[in-house]
Amino acid sequence: MRSAAFILLACLLSVNVNGMVIPRGRCQCMDTGIDFIRPKLIEKIEVLSPSLSCEHLEIIVTLKEGGEQKCLNTHSHFAKNLIKNMEKDKRSNARRDEKKHSVH
Repeated sequence: MRSAAFILLACLLSVNVNGMVIPRGRCQCMDTGIDFIRPKLIEKIEVLSPSLSCEHLEIIVTLKEGGEQKCLNTHSHFAKNLIKNMEKDKRSNARRDEKKHSVH
């Protein structure tokens, strides 16, 4: 009986129901996005990892002027370098935090 209930539950969880509301919603970027934007125009960068609601990596930049949001083409040279630099900064910040904690 338990195995039948487990199989039924697994089937229900794997079914894709049209109109189902997922908290984040669907993909934020409706097209491939732009290939380049001047870094000095960028206020904020969001990197959205693939998820159940959107299977694509998305990079959304918020512009300083007016707060407009633009999607970057994740396959562009600019976006790849941006991601690489963000990861490098994240690693160096983590190392710096480790040094702070080890000194005390």
